[in-house]
Amino acid sequence: MGADKPNGVVNYCRRPPQRPFLQRIQYAIWNPEERTFLGRTGKRWGVIGLIYLVMYICIIIFFSICMCGLLSAMDERIPYFTLADSIIGDNPGMGHRPIIFEEGALIWYKADNATQIKKYVDNLNEFLAPYENKTQLINKGVNQRDCGDSKPPRNEVCSFDISQFGDCSKENNYGFYNKTPCIVIKLNRIFDWNPIYYDDPAALPPDMPPDIVNYINSTTSIQERRKVWVSCMGERPADVDALGPLKYWPYPGLPEIYFPYDNTPGYLSPLVAVQLLKPKLNQIINIRCRAWAKNIRYTDSLKDRLASTHLEIMID
Repeated sequence: MGADKPNGVVNYCRRPPQRPFLQRIQYAIWNPEERTFLGRTGKRWGVIGLIYLVMYICIIIFFSICMCGLLSAMDERIPYFTLADSIIGDNPGMGHRPIIFEEGALIWYKADNATQIKKYVDNLNEFLAPYENKTQLINKGVNQRDCGDSKPPRNEVCSFDISQFGDCSKENNYGFYNKTPCIVIKLNRIFDWNPIYYDDPAALPPDMPPDIVNYINSTTSIQERRKVWVSCMGERPADVDALGPLKYWPYPGLPEIYFPYDNTPGYLSPLVAVQLLKPKLNQIINIRCRAWAKNIRYTDSLKDRLASTHLEIMID
């Protein structure tokens, strides 16, 4: 039953007719007397649809204008916040390989157990794969060049030749079978960070390890000394005795030509391979490797570790 229309005026104050439950549901969906769908006529649905269409078109246009303005003010290679203003900060951390994340910082193997050694060798192979095969990089390494002692021009990066690792090579299984394992050390990337080098042999920090000091004193040019130096030592006196002598490949430092990092495609971090020449067997050796530069802050705290990486090794 439709609405009463005395004198052509709809009476909305009338009592609605009593209908069975199913019929009330049917009329709520489609009312054939008033020709309404879900309580609205086709004209009213059309007006509502037009209003929402115009509103969403305006929202899309406004959002697109905002995004275009934002993207035009951004550089995909340059972060908006850098160095001290960024979350990462201006003090680089360090990392090492091999590292099996399920085992934490511990490297533990038997020298005659090929299965145990294989997981560490495979971990190093995976990490060094882009250095060995440039096609694994996003841009296939087309902008890499052998820089020598000169920094590359903009949009080019220096390659890093892992054949300089000597006895810490893939062919030698990184020394694991010979009980002289190698640890690969890297410095974490920080955009636009420039190290201030310890390049004056007469102004080296007093706590720098003697083997690093001797290497610096043996250099003949300032270019050879413009490196972020890397050293590894036992954390405790017992660890120092158990660690034994170390060999750094190709040298105990990261050259100036790889700094600063500017997010150029094809960039690969410089590395140092540290070989343990005579580690004590059947004993856990705690090792701390750290970076040396005048603007690198270092702490030996286990809780707030800065500019260093910790690992433990045990060879049975």
